[in-house]
Amino acid sequence: MEKEYTIFLTPDDRIDIRIIVEKGEVVEFVVNHRSFINNVWKEIYRVDTAHGYLHEQRFWISQKPIPLKGFEVISRNHVFNIFLDHLKKNWMRYKDLYEKGEKNEKK
Repeated sequence: MEKEYTIFLTPDDRIDIRIIVEKGEVVEFVVNHRSFINNVWKEIYRVDTAHGYLHEQRFWISQKPIPLKGFEVISRNHVFNIFLDHLKKNWMRYKDLYEKGEKNEKK
């Protein structure tokens, strides 16, 4: 079963979630933080299981996926919750890093 939902952090900041659950267990997920900056929704941070492995993308650095090692021994349910909680705690810092990166690109 696939489920999609959004957590609104502010009117301009959100976490979009997509999970696929089979037999009560998360088998795939996407946790994506987006912010409305300069009248455009920008991707700030994403962690997902696409491409067959767990990875994150820190869009203030690069769009290139960064593999996350060591989580293979933990259930996907737990890994999903770890990263969702992590993003809920760190989204403002990630947005700040993204905005600082955009300003540096314009110089």
